[in-house]
Amino acid sequence: MSQANVEMVRKALAAFKSGGMDAVLAFYAPDVVCYAVSEWLEDPVYRGHEGALRLTAWTDNFDDVAFEANEIREVPEQVVVLAELTGQIKDSGVPIRQAFGVVYSDFRDGMIGEVRYFTSWQQALEAVGLEE
Repeated sequence: MSQANVEMVRKALAAFKSGGMDAVLAFYAPDVVCYAVSEWLEDPVYRGHEGALRLTAWTDNFDDVAFEANEIREVPEQVVVLAELTGQIKDSGVPIRQAFGVVYSDFRDGMIGEVRYFTSWQQALEAVGLEE
């Protein structure tokens, strides 16, 4: 795994902060495959840019949504991001804060080809064979 993959993930995270999910798509391969968290009640797999947008549309239920990467780790052929989601439940002002993990892989042609989401840092680390 090259440092270039880590930098690509960092740029994708920065794009989300400045332009939302639409901006992130510039870093996703057209045929990107996104895997929802295991607890997800809808489809477990989303394909392509349209699928990535559908999967992340749940954030529309919140105001001031932000993802803050606490740690980025590189492992062979993968990048693991340990992050927190913050915001407020839409129109309520009730704050939320949730740790989550993301594993990016299938790097090709300067793009990300696979994204897997996890509801905890531990799950994300275990998915790539690491411990906390």
